[in-house]
Amino acid sequence: MSNRKLRIALAGCGGVVKRYRRTDAHLADVQVTACVDANIEEAQNAARELACPLSSCEFSDVLGPEVDAVVISTPNHLHAEHAVAALNAGKHVLLQKPMARTADECDAILAAHSGSGRKLGVYMNLLDHPLFRDIKRLVEEDRLGKVALFSARLAHRGGLNWGGTDRNWRASKERTGGGSFIQLAVHYQHLMRWLLDQDVAQVQAMATNFACPHLEGDDLMLAQYRLSGGSLGEIQTSWCCLEEHVSLLGTKGSIHYRDNNVVEFTAETGAFDGEYLKLKGDGSFERFENALAPEWDDAANPYNQHRRFCEALLADRDPEVSGEQGREDVRIVEACYAASAGARA
Repeated sequence: MSNRKLRIALAGCGGVVKRYRRTDAHLADVQVTACVDANIEEAQNAARELACPLSSCEFSDVLGPEVDAVVISTPNHLHAEHAVAALNAGKHVLLQKPMARTADECDAILAAHSGSGRKLGVYMNLLDHPLFRDIKRLVEEDRLGKVALFSARLAHRGGLNWGGTDRNWRASKERTGGGSFIQLAVHYQHLMRWLLDQDVAQVQAMATNFACPHLEGDDLMLAQYRLSGGSLGEIQTSWCCLEEHVSLLGTKGSIHYRDNNVVEFTAETGAFDGEYLKLKGDGSFERFENALAPEWDDAANPYNQHRRFCEALLADRDPEVSGEQGREDVRIVEACYAASAGARA
């Protein structure tokens, strides 16, 4: 690819994809050559927006010789089918999270990837945010001490509206692989493991459908984790109430990030000059507002996960989030669902 642009196809152009589909069009060494969606109008809209020559309803149109890599953002139940087909056609693949509905489906994708000579990555948009890069540094530099507890909640009210004649695919347990938890918890499960550099050793969980009887899966779930380094974790997800936070509590200090806006920090471990955070670290309560996440299509952001995937392909590096990591996230989700049903996990 040294003498031409990296050619990207988008498989899935609507819904949340509208928030990040412009990224590739803003990268100097990248060209979007195909936009495919089940809704032809959405594919055509994306193609016009990205100056893309091809719009289509047929997934097979991303498998031609004019495509080097496919960004797959189709519903969960199509991930394995689409990723395997793309890898078998010699395409690099970036999969929207979760990697698939089950660990077995992830294994099928990994089997197609093995020996293909192609790159396989999983899109985790929380890693776009430079704040989390600073939090990882705080952990690595022992500025929070030994982290005892990771806590996160990701809750929105979208599930209250996913019914009737416009029934969203997320209402189907078969299509999602579960419900709110598989869709939302993978974000913070991955972040927890990445920030703390620990594996999940044990889980317990409870799940329910609390306020959305028109949905087949859980609209409210709580999971607790024992990590390999001794830390404990807790993650809550919901499709029927509203809040988001992530917290790390350590033996020397704590940090909290609330509703993608407010950071609160307390520690006596000295000044910290990060990319995003400037902290006194004198034991006082430090609070910052407007700690907003970058836009998902901000191609100037060096941590934008679509940009980093393209950079990895152009430099022949492995993607930041590998297929093996994506498979582990799904395995943990499965263990949590099993625990919520009364199984030991």
